Parts: sequence; C-alpha cells; structure tokens
Amino acid sequence: MTELAGAPKPRWRLRDPDAQRLGIANFPPIVATVLAARGIRTRAQADAFYKPHLAADYDPLLLPGMHEAIARVRAAIDAGEVVALYGDFDVDGVTSVAVLFEGLMPLGADCVTYIPDRFEEGYGLNPGAVRRLREAGVQLLITADCGISSVAEVALANELGMDVIVLDHHSVPDVLPAAVAAVNPKRIDSPYPFDELAAVGVAYRFLQVLYEACGRQLDESAFIDLVALGTVVDVAPLFDENRRIVTTGLEHMRRGLRPGLEALANVSGTAPERFGAETLGFAIGPRMNAAGRLAHANIALELMLTRDRREARALAEQLDGLNRERQRQTEEAMAIAEELLGPEDEPLVMVASEHFSPGIVGLVASRLAERRNRPAIVLSKGPLESRASARSVPGFDIVGAIRKEKELLVRHGGHRAAAGFTVGNNDLDVLRGRLIATAAEQLGRGPGRRLIEIDAAASLADLTGLEVKGLMRFEPCGHGNRKPVLLSRGVQLKDAKPVGSDQSHLRLMVKDGPVTWRGIAFRQADAELDREVDIVYSLQRDWRGDGVEIEVLDIAPTAEGRPLENGA
Repeated sequence: MTELAGAPKPRWRLRDPDAQRLGIANFPPIVATVLAARGIRTRAQADAFYKPHLAADYDPLLLPGMHEAIARVRAAIDAGEVVALYGDFDVDGVTSVAVLFEGLMPLGADCVTYIPDRFEEGYGLNPGAVRRLREAGVQLLITADCGISSVAEVALANELGMDVIVLDHHSVPDVLPAAVAAVNPKRIDSPYPFDELAAVGVAYRFLQVLYEACGRQLDESAFIDLVALGTVVDVAPLFDENRRIVTTGLEHMRRGLRPGLEALANVSGTAPERFGAETLGFAIGPRMNAAGRLAHANIALELMLTRDRREARALAEQLDGLNRERQRQTEEAMAIAEELLGPEDEPLVMVASEHFSPGIVGLVASRLAERRNRPAIVLSKGPLESRASARSVPGFDIVGAIRKEKELLVRHGGHRAAAGFTVGNNDLDVLRGRLIATAAEQLGRGPGRRLIEIDAAASLADLTGLEVKGLMRFEPCGHGNRKPVLLSRGVQLKDAKPVGSDQSHLRLMVKDGPVTWRGIAFRQADAELDREVDIVYSLQRDWRGDGVEIEVLDIAPTAEGRPLENGA
C-alpha cells in the first residue's frame, strides 16, 4: 500500500495474544495459532471452517417479508402479470437481476429487466423509471440491491397501480417503503442468523423458498457461480453463510464456466482452473463494473445471461476495453484529487470537482481512504447537484454519518464501509463541515496511521509443507476472512529489486536459517531496508506456477525495533 510522503509508519498489532498459547489438537502449530486468533478454537469449529460447503444452510423463511414476497410472486406468475426485475448497476445488482431472471423464467414468470443509467438516472429507484415501467405494463416490480430507502418511489409505484417487492441488503432507514415485502437481513426485526448477505445472496435465498413453494427443485448449479461472484465483488464478508456460498460457487466454476465468465477469463488472461476469490475481485469484477461506470450495466447483464460463446466474446472484449478506459480515467482523477486534498490531519477527506466522472468517484474515494487512512468522500459536481461516493475505514460508520445529515441530501444509501448520496451544490460546504465534525468526534484529529493486524508471530523457517497447506486452505479470502498475516523478525534480506512499469514494487528474496523465500512487496519501492529486516506478510500463489511465495505487507529494519502491540 502506498504511503503519502511523511505519513506515519504503520502500527503492528497481534490480533489475539492469547492465540499464541492456544492450539487445536492435531493441527500444525502456526495454523492452530491463526485459527485461534480468528476465534476458531475447537476441532469442530475448524472442520466447519475448512469445509463450509458441508454446513447446513439457515432457514430462508426467517428473512422478514419472505412469506409475503413468495405469495405475491406466485400470484403474479399464476395471473400472467409482467414482472420487472430492477437492479443496481454494480456487479451485485447485475448478478442479482441475472439470478432472478434465470430463476423465475422456468417457473413461467413474464419477466423484464431494468438497470438504471448511472449518468441519466443515478442509483436506485427513480420516478421516471417507475413511470416508464408502469406504462410498459409492469404490474409487479422487484428491486434487487436497491429499494430499501426508496420510500417516495415505492409510494409512486403504488399510486400507479404497481406492487413492489424489495430484495436488498443495505442499511435500513428509520422508515421502510410501503412495499408488499421488504426482504432484508439487516432489518431490526429480522430473526435470520446472518445479516451480511450480499443482495445476490438475498435473491438466491428468495428463489430457494419460491421453488419449494411451487413444488419444484432448484438447481443450485445453474447460478451459484453468479451468487459467489456478486458476493465477492460487493466485498461482503467471507465468513459464515457467505463463505459457504463462495466456496460452492468457486467449485462449480472450476468444473466449468458459463460463456460469459469463460470469455472474461480469456480476455483477462486467467486460467479457469485457477479461479479464486482474488480472480473474481480483481480480474472479473472490475471488468463487469466498468460497464456501469462508463457505459451501461446492461452490457454486463447480457454477458452473464448469454449462452452464445461468440456473443460472449464480443461483449467481454467490450468490457475489457471499457476497463482500460476506466483505469485511465481513474489515474487522471487521482491526480486532480491529490491537488485538492486538505491538511493531512483532517479526520475526513472530501473533494469535489466537475472533472470527476460519476462512474469513477467510488474508486477514487477508495484510494484516498487507503492512502490517508481516513474516511473519504469524492463528489462529481454537476450544475446544480453533486453525486458522491464514500468509503470508510475501520471504526467509522460512513452511512450512519451521512444519514445524520439527510435533511441536506436529495438521496442517500449504503453500508457502514461504503455509501453514496446526492446533494445540492449550495449545501456542500455545510455538509462538509458537519461530516468532518462527526469524524473528528469519533476518530480524533491527526494523520491517520494504518494498522496491520497480525494473526501470528512465526519464523519463516517454521513454515513446513503442512503449515503452508493449512494456511492456504483459508481460501476463499477477502473482507471478513483476510489471508493469514504473519510476522517474522530478523530475516536476512538477500535481494530487493524494484519492478513494475513504474518501478514502485519490490521483488524480494529473504532467508531465515536454511530456508529461502521469494516474495513481492507492492508499492514499497521506497521502503527503508537493511540486511536484517522484520517482515509482515501473507502467503500467495506464485504467478509463475503452482508454488507459493510471500506477499510482504510491510517491512522494517530489525534494528528499528518496531513494537508489536497486543490486541483483542
């Protein structure tokens, strides 16, 4: 991770110091320590973690509004009503619509799909779309990955004679829309045991119940790949139910890809048999999201639904081109944003420019939050209104902070870690002052200092084949189940060479006793080095083949004596 010039050095904290003394019988010591640091301290818990696809699913009927949603959809199918599937323009929204379409059509539903244009319509339900769908004969509107905050829009649909079902997972406002059903695991009245499903996960559970109610058997293999894709790319935490979903989805992908995913794998240079959560997050997801960011998300939707390999190839190439343009625009926007940045001690970063495209403000916000280690909000300024995307840091609820200022906003929504809103330009200065005050109250002032949480302190020489195998089996890794992070002190730095197009990365060779490891340190070419260093790192597959190398997250001379804090 790139640090700004003069930024304080990252803190190192041992995730659970007691884990160093705990273990699970018959597990390699380092693996047992990491498991214990994650709260897994019995053999039964470890078995459930390593074999998530074998665990029993929760009862989807526990999701609030599920009974009402199923009854209304069955009535629509029986009556031959036109059903609109309305999704967001990101991957979670696209996969949600695709899963619903593929699941409802075999039941005889008359479905149309609708994804709003980011530039003309913005996020979520909008009055114009509601009216157009009603004029087209739609009688039932199902929202996916949006709708939980759309009180006025749902009321309009009802006035026009359309019923609405909301399938969403975003933070729930104080007032729910007057929908037939609002299915959302984050509802305060939800008895469902897991509240971190992505929207596509909610759609999947909905179909499970619907098929059972219709006396049909749901073929999970038909779209579990899409459920896994949407879950990973939406950065839903990869534990519990989501871990089961993603593990199963990846297993299906490795056995064979739908034409759309196969085409994306080809244009991204990814071998299907090597598909993992990282592949979905960093190769497949960005290309699909590029459609909604720069053109229209329907391109990604068509790609996921097509069974024609020739069409899939053409659509994938289109997305690949859009992704390259997205990368170019992001770099240009970052250069502008860095010129607009305020003092480094600001508790919240907020920049606005008419040169920011609405499609890339989220990416810029993510980078700024990463660099400053502070919540970041980036706004695309229009003539009268600005559209914002916000990204947070651990310990700060960004959607909660935004919701406090709802009287200033045209619309808003999101999660604790990521949110969006539209605001009138006349209210920008007031909003900025209030959000900075909220951040200062919760985070304090002063430069943000990155915290690296370490699962175990261990010697590189102790990483046996069994240890490596056990640590690699933490996959699928991502938000909520990151790769195991280890600390090794006093290793010998045998070689360090800048690599990459901008020479910003380090290709490393480190030695600990008789053991030598090859590794990569991304964006750390300016790191302070010495013959003997302490390294914080994870294991990753070697891009050259089937081996394993280390990814160095931070490096410091052993002589510096970087302290290791104790955490809970």
